Amino acid sequence: MASAKDRSRDGAVRDGYEAAGSTQEDGSKNEGAGTNPTFSLAGPGAQNPASNAYIGEDYRLYNPQYGQENENPTWSLAGPLPHIVRPGMQHGALPEDRKEDREAMRQNGEDPAAIEKQQSSKSQSKEADDGFFNTWTRIRHYLREPLAEWLGVTVAMLIGLCATLSNFTSSGQAGTYTSQSVAWGFGFMVAIYITGGISGGHLNPAFSIALSVFRGFPARKCVIYIAAQLLGAITAGGIAYAIYHDAILEIVATTKLPQNTSVAAQAMITMPKPFVHPATAFFTEFLGSAILFAAIVALGDDTNAPPGAGMQAFVLGILISVVILALGYNTGGCFNCARDFGPRLVAVMAGWGGHLFRDMHAWWIWGPWCADISGALFGALIYDMAIFTGGESPVNYPPRRRKRALRVRGANLRKKLGLGRKKVKDLEKSTESSRR
Repeated sequence: MASAKDRSRDGAVRDGYEAAGSTQEDGSKNEGAGTNPTFSLAGPGAQNPASNAYIGEDYRLYNPQYGQENENPTWSLAGPLPHIVRPGMQHGALPEDRKEDREAMRQNGEDPAAIEKQQSSKSQSKEADDGFFNTWTRIRHYLREPLAEWLGVTVAMLIGLCATLSNFTSSGQAGTYTSQSVAWGFGFMVAIYITGGISGGHLNPAFSIALSVFRGFPARKCVIYIAAQLLGAITAGGIAYAIYHDAILEIVATTKLPQNTSVAAQAMITMPKPFVHPATAFFTEFLGSAILFAAIVALGDDTNAPPGAGMQAFVLGILISVVILALGYNTGGCFNCARDFGPRLVAVMAGWGGHLFRDMHAWWIWGPWCADISGALFGALIYDMAIFTGGESPVNYPPRRRKRALRVRGANLRKKLGLGRKKVKDLEKSTESSRR
């Protein structure tokens, strides 16, 4: 829990990290505590331009955004995860916190009302000199993270799908199960190196959701990321199908089977083997996602034993390959909601039949979505209960703040969804029995 000294001079509560422009002493403290927000999948310092790179005399004049430090944390899957103070844990969330702040201001001879009014006027009159020179640079500035997720998923899945289609349509002459597993792992590695410094390279809706629950990734961003990931999966599925269309037709003609029952279907979508029990299929996906995400939060825990600079994405690529090799046989090795949904939708649009969304009692819902999301959440929960000590995890919340945060979030969600007007009679009294 933050204290009164954690507030800035203007009284504003910081979100658990020092913004750019802080003193060198503050920066050193943050670096020692691992709270600097420059985290990247490509390794520490990836967001900082190479210091040895030549910079033209007028370059910054026409590229004002070059070299600017990112003042917001980046939730990277294979780099140190940022340490933030979540809203429910911030100093000021409880009434006694605000009372302490006002008393401290009065002791210093400051007027709390005047300071709050001054802060409000500053936020309203703040004009940012963005330095945009055309419409697209402005659009890209606001959509850079979702565009990065879209591009990353497109690249990763295109490599994996093409390797899988190559194996199946060639009857094993141009690949094996091992080679396609490695292609999937290293496809995601390449995608993380491409997009890790911008969006964090989540590339998986289950991982974005788990990061939102256990590491404070903003819920609003989570929805945007998932939409971008699904769009990237559809893009990759469409490109892969177009590239291997001739090979798919050839294997259909050879086997005299329709496309939706040929081996090409096994490459485009994931499906449990006919002899695999539904419970076995579910827990295969659940276990694989749990292992993946537990390893990811371990790699991102700077108090554990994270890999060296630039090695995070490489380690994650090997991890994905190993998990698919070990657990992929029963179900096709999905472990990613977007990996199945995008190509499945492309196959339906290509005329393979809407039954693809009904096969195996709608496997695409209870497998790639339900099993993978619940598995990622379970993996993070187990890691946090056993090892992680950071306050950004709900596992480590003080009881009263946990209760209050859940009640506030539930009330806000009901209000947004219009699910009723039920109100908590006294929010503070309902949580005062718990420790602060």
